[in-house]
Amino acid sequence: MTQVQPLVVVASISAISGRALELRPLLKALLSPTLAEPGCLRYEMNESLDGEGWVFTEQWQSEVHWQHHRRSPYMTQFEAAAGNLIAEMRLLVGQQT
Repeated sequence: MTQVQPLVVVASISAISGRALELRPLLKALLSPTLAEPGCLRYEMNESLDGEGWVFTEQWQSEVHWQHHRRSPYMTQFEAAAGNLIAEMRLLVGQQT
């Protein structure tokens, strides 16, 4: 029987110049509902010193749990509300070793 390895996601987000104050509360609003999701082992938000960028460190029980998170209603709402505030978003997805 194959054991499922936890999935690790590092998301890097930077705000469009001058829009960080609008983006920050939208990002913070993701913390509580995500941490309450089944399969979420870790969901941590860190802000850059200049206040224009954020790094999320996530750990999920499995890729299935992470995909469910990505399709959740609050993530869909976040994407719609924050889409015009984000300059760049990068994802690094891998398995814990």
